[in-house]
Amino acid sequence: MSWSLSVIFLLAIPFTSALDILLPLYIYPGEGASAWSDVFSTISSHPNVQFEVVVNPNSGPGTTSFPTDPNIITGVSKLNSFPNVHTVGYVLTGWGSRDNTTVEAEVDVYASWAQYGDADIHIGGIYFDEVGIDIQNHPEIIPHYQSLSEHARSAIPSAHITFNPGYRAPEQLFAFCDTMVEFEHPLADYEAEGILAQIPDKFADKSAVQIIDTPEGTELGGLIAEMKQKNLKAVFFGVDEYKQWSKELLTNMADAV
Repeated sequence: MSWSLSVIFLLAIPFTSALDILLPLYIYPGEGASAWSDVFSTISSHPNVQFEVVVNPNSGPGTTSFPTDPNIITGVSKLNSFPNVHTVGYVLTGWGSRDNTTVEAEVDVYASWAQYGDADIHIGGIYFDEVGIDIQNHPEIIPHYQSLSEHARSAIPSAHITFNPGYRAPEQLFAFCDTMVEFEHPLADYEAEGILAQIPDKFADKSAVQIIDTPEGTELGGLIAEMKQKNLKAVFFGVDEYKQWSKELLTNMADAV
């Protein structure tokens, strides 16, 4: 069998995967969603990058069937206009302490947004935050999150389910989600603890890393290249625990993935 030099060269290149951006959009959109303009422009200028955007009006969806704030409606409908955006609704689970009925009610509110008639504000999945992981002392955690996941998938067609414990998760929980946030802490901790090596290869394509504090001037290229080589699913580099934005950081992130 003969091999061309081009084939041999291609086989010698280490495989790298696409990496999504898991974007926690927790800041208020402002008048006409003007405070989200940097997000919109980055999404628009990177059509080949997939963004999973976490929508969080009020530490959850609020209590009304539809948002009452026109700026939220404008912002979410703008996000949904991009083909490379998948919106997910933020739901707090309190490490498993919030009961199913309460959590499921918030899921149902997000599901109802699809029925809003004046704009496309549908939500494509749920981002469950503060996911409990202490299954040794609380084995009920596993069926609890299985039930929440199943409810979300029944309420929202083709729902994308993200679990965020912010730490390494028990293997059993991976069966009930599409994305698992295995780390949510400052960049200094990520580098000091060697987080990437701790994520099992068999779960890398479901695993995400969210950096809550990225020092100014950080070179993202090398960090993201390592994540892609690991076959990680998604990443986000933020500042000040997502309370503010750096347009440069967001653009550099999108360029690198």
